[in-house]
Amino acid sequence: MKAAAFSPVNCVSTMQTTADLCGRAFLITGSTRGIGFAIANALLQQGATVGLHGRSAASVENAAQSLPHHSGRLITLHADLAEPENAAVVLRDFVKQADRIDGLVNNAGTGRAVIFRGLTLPDWQQTFRLNLDAAFATTQAAYPLMRAQKRGSIVNIASIAAHGPGKWMGADYAASKASLISLTQSLAFEAGRFGIRVNAISPGFVETDMTAAIPLENRAAIHIPLGRFARPEEIAAPALFLLSDASAYLTGCVLHVDGGLWTG
Repeated sequence: MKAAAFSPVNCVSTMQTTADLCGRAFLITGSTRGIGFAIANALLQQGATVGLHGRSAASVENAAQSLPHHSGRLITLHADLAEPENAAVVLRDFVKQADRIDGLVNNAGTGRAVIFRGLTLPDWQQTFRLNLDAAFATTQAAYPLMRAQKRGSIVNIASIAAHGPGKWMGADYAASKASLISLTQSLAFEAGRFGIRVNAISPGFVETDMTAAIPLENRAAIHIPLGRFARPEEIAAPALFLLSDASAYLTGCVLHVDGGLWTG
């Protein structure tokens, strides 16, 4: 793969720490809504080339049309990563169009609140296919390209559920996200000598489609120290930090972005 040259000339940034994102190329899986969409939008505002990915062509097109004006370049991609073998195709198509890959955000995922006795083995396997296997497959496709260029940043979107009992989510979700944390740290240890950084973010409750149905009284009962759910943009900000050179000496880290919930 030829690494295209990039220049900060004409790049407009309101965040000095992420100005280096301009002209670089990032693939965000599961980015048609919620956290992934917020990350994609924030990168585009920084002048980056962004791979906007979703399960269907229609969902990607709708998301692309809802993006505000930006100075970046948008590449649209669709494939169902519940079939992890599609991940390599998505990565290949992105690199073919972008001519490089500087960062990968593994955000595609699924989850629902379900009691353990209600889980079936197919349920368990389906959750792991999307939350863990797809992240593994996408990362494995990106890894040799990043090794060849001796640089790259991978950010895995995990969950507060990964760090103990799932409580508000099913055991399948919690276990899959805990495995994603382990993958993050194992790969960070192995990939560091090649200039590749691998970090994770563990969000708490975020205002997304997944949490929209939670009643106000149930939200209050969660006792989040900051008193509210996060906005997707508040997860995007640390993601941009981890993708940027501002975090050049961070790898194997897990950032809890949860309004202090983990301290409770």
